Amino acid sequence: MLAGWATLGTLVAFVQYSERAFQPILRLSEQYNNVQIALASAERVAHLLSATPTIAEPAHPEELPEVRGTVEFQDVHFNYLPDEPVLRGISLRIRPGQNVAVVGPTGAGKSSLAGLLARFYDPQEGRILLDGQDIRNVRLHDLRRAVAVVPQDPICIAGTIRSNIRLYNDAITDDEVRHAAELANAAPFIDQLPDGYDTQIRPGGTNLSLGQRQLLSLARAVALSPSGVLVLDEATSSIDTETEALIQDALERLLHSRTSIVIAHRLTTIRKADRIIVMERGQIIEDGTHGDLMRLGGHYARLYLHQAHTSA
Repeated sequence: MLAGWATLGTLVAFVQYSERAFQPILRLSEQYNNVQIALASAERVAHLLSATPTIAEPAHPEELPEVRGTVEFQDVHFNYLPDEPVLRGISLRIRPGQNVAVVGPTGAGKSSLAGLLARFYDPQEGRILLDGQDIRNVRLHDLRRAVAVVPQDPICIAGTIRSNIRLYNDAITDDEVRHAAELANAAPFIDQLPDGYDTQIRPGGTNLSLGQRQLLSLARAVALSPSGVLVLDEATSSIDTETEALIQDALERLLHSRTSIVIAHRLTTIRKADRIIVMERGQIIEDGTHGDLMRLGGHYARLYLHQAHTSA
């Protein structure tokens, strides 16, 4: 007896029953928190689904013939927010087959050039021409086939390796998928996977390394736009040196016959570019080959020497 009112067994049973009585309440409070999180997420999803696209198909679209690759920015002004200009009167002409590198500090407007060319946004002033045609007069489907963008953070969808390269375009055959993977140097790592091109990728590509996802993204760009303009938006800035060497080897094969714009952070990767554009505060401040800019001794030369000294 404990103090004459209960046995030890009664006390133990009382404690256990008390814990069991509170467990549903604790679980209910946890579920309430999950419900609140889910409601907040659902609200954001509903807001996204109800958003009206700012980029619309042209009322009278023009046909885009086989892409030669002439790209021209004519006095382009662009901003994401009012009174905060990102690009200030950019005028730039890229010849067919030319390999152009774009460098500059963070916030200079380099990635905005890529987004505007693929028409993820429209400029507030000026226009962008592809083979002499204003891209706003071309169907978005045709433009996206003519301009392939490889982003810094590659996107992978749940499905097989093959479906990620094909990206739901059934017109791309299995042979074309394999050819694109070989050109992008993605075939070696794909062939080592247990199921090869039928290997299942988890959402976001979590079962692949960042380098593998980047190679897959490059293969996708090759498959979807075999002869169009290729834009690489700092595609090698966050990967290991081995994968970077694979991508550089692939690019040497891919870029010799097509127009390309390479937005780069590591200046050592763009020394062989036909032309290097240096941007700062939304403007082009230098333009020339690596040798020309080094002899100029300006912003590019200082930045290149600083990176070379830092990596030494």
